[in-house]
Amino acid sequence: MATTVAVPDGMRRRNGVSVSRAPQKVPPLMSLLVVGCNHRSADLALLERLAVPAEELPKAVRGLTQLEHVLEAVVVSTCNRVEVYAHVTRFHPGLQEVRGWLAERGDIHPQDLDEVHYSYHDDRAAAHLFGVAAGLDSLVVGERQIGVQVKHAMELSRREGTSRRVLQRLFRQAVRVGRRIRRETEVGRGASSMVELGLDAVDGHLTTGLAGARYTIVGAGKMGALSAERLAGLGVAHVDVWNRSADKADRLAGRLATRVPCTVVDDGGLAASLADADVVVCTTGAATPVIDAGFVAEAVAGRDTAERPLVLLDLAVPRNVDPACAGIAGVHVVDVSSLQHVVERGETADALGEARAIVESEVDQFVAWTRTAEVEPTIRALRHRAEAVRRAELDRMATKLAALGERERGAVEAVTRGIVNTLLHDPTVRLKQLADADGAEPHVEAVWELFGLTDPADPVGEPGDDVASRGADGPTDEA
Repeated sequence: MATTVAVPDGMRRRNGVSVSRAPQKVPPLMSLLVVGCNHRSADLALLERLAVPAEELPKAVRGLTQLEHVLEAVVVSTCNRVEVYAHVTRFHPGLQEVRGWLAERGDIHPQDLDEVHYSYHDDRAAAHLFGVAAGLDSLVVGERQIGVQVKHAMELSRREGTSRRVLQRLFRQAVRVGRRIRRETEVGRGASSMVELGLDAVDGHLTTGLAGARYTIVGAGKMGALSAERLAGLGVAHVDVWNRSADKADRLAGRLATRVPCTVVDDGGLAASLADADVVVCTTGAATPVIDAGFVAEAVAGRDTAERPLVLLDLAVPRNVDPACAGIAGVHVVDVSSLQHVVERGETADALGEARAIVESEVDQFVAWTRTAEVEPTIRALRHRAEAVRRAELDRMATKLAALGERERGAVEAVTRGIVNTLLHDPTVRLKQLADADGAEPHVEAVWELFGLTDPADPVGEPGDDVASRGADGPTDEA
């Protein structure tokens, strides 16, 4: 919460430097929060309404940062979760704004959202994201795709200018934590991806087995490509690929051509492809179903579905397959909701304990960084004030110094800068020590009041600034 400090009249002018009589504001301490729903807290129907398709993400994150108390925002929207990460000026008003945004998106009353959403702040928000990036919170514990999705969410928000110092630091560390946990623990060793889990469920409905089936992939994005790679690894006989934009389908088919026969299907050929297929894998980001019940009924008309059932594997949220398809004889629909009942594989209690210990140690590092970051605006403002006084004194003495040569002027500059740096060294170090001990706030307020500080032109500081970056950021994301 910002603290208003009145500047005493006696400080209106000192050492030739004017001090504004207007009240100054101590920069607010940062608050970090996450608000979201996932496969454990909400049903698939609500996740569909909350989901943010890729083409809507730029507008969504920009809209969030237009809220009064939201400084930075990142949205993570996957088939199993929709989460908003925000850096806010004040926790409670910021939380209400983000909850309101999420409720409006899902067309749900904010009070009804209470039953299905979760929220965490500060260190718990960081711990949640670190666990998400490592796959600890996934439907398939340890799955790797979520780490890529977290990184892509960070990169999009960075391009849109909605994540800056705090959230970029948080998300870069989250990506590193995910990699570290997969490298140092048994979590995720051999764990299934959503694609593998879905294909396992599909296998139970086939009479031919996975390798003997014919496939149509609907959607050639990241999930479609993962599906195609997995099918190629199985040595299947043939794969059709359909995508709304044909060039994407062409690229995916080109990558697969050396390992599995692959045909690109145009809009007019999708019905025939479904009629020939045993399995249709749907992965598009469409907001409405791509495969409707009438389309599927035509595809299985005249087929002996006892011998050749049609299995629709819908890995998309919102769903690509009309739920009514499940009522058609000989058609089996496997979607994200039905996969929640499949037993998770690949994790052990010991491995999860090790992973959570890593998360907690990484959270401690992030919290230490945030505490240092909280005092940096004060240190920067104090140095800005001291430099203004030094320059004003030199200007006041300009006439007396006019006779000095260039070498002597340089010496005066060096001496006065040295005095300022020496005087500020101990207070700067002490403020950082207090920040590490989580006791800096009253001292920060006192510094702003005693020195009549004003916020310098650079209000937040970026990694690389002289005060902001020294020893604060730690290692950066390897990628």
